Amino acid sequence: MNMRYIKTYESFYNKDNMARDIAMILDPAIVEIAEFDETHYKDTSMFRVYVTEDDLESVSLEKLRNYMIEEHGLHLTTNTFTEGGMIVLTEKPIEDTCIDWLNVNYSKLEAVESKNYKGNVIYRYKPKDNILFHDMTNEKVYINSNIWSFFEDYFGMEDNEIQELTMKWLSETYNLNLTTTRFGFYHGRFEKCE
Repeated sequence: MNMRYIKTYESFYNKDNMARDIAMILDPAIVEIAEFDETHYKDTSMFRVYVTEDDLESVSLEKLRNYMIEEHGLHLTTNTFTEGGMIVLTEKPIEDTCIDWLNVNYSKLEAVESKNYKGNVIYRYKPKDNILFHDMTNEKVYINSNIWSFFEDYFGMEDNEIQELTMKWLSETYNLNLTTTRFGFYHGRFEKCE
């Protein structure tokens, strides 16, 4: 996500007042609103993401964090794993907002017994488009890698943070008490199995 171009004052600042506010507090900084990849991620309306070309300094970030909560009632999360910086604004703390995102996009999945892996359960919207794979032998759930990468790429979450978040969501939404969650593979790609 390399955004190495400069917009003119008029074309940039008229599009998003929040980007202007962020840029003024982080001065000097160029701030742009970032779009989510809609082909991989469903409804993302609960997040507003901004990118900067410059690394984010802790003093400026603390000032920005205080401003956002005091003036707009918004919570600020940063991802410093990207080149420059990424700022995420949400109405609730990030964990709560991520659980909301999971519920909005993945709370009504159909649970079916896997034909390919007997005794295990697949959660999906339609056949061969699996979102979750519940390995009943060890109480692990494998999560579609698009979901895992959403938390990793946009919020800079570590694997253990994503595991805690997804385990909490699965417990609350699907009443699953698990040992852990994983992303990706279960003896191959589970996303297309039956």
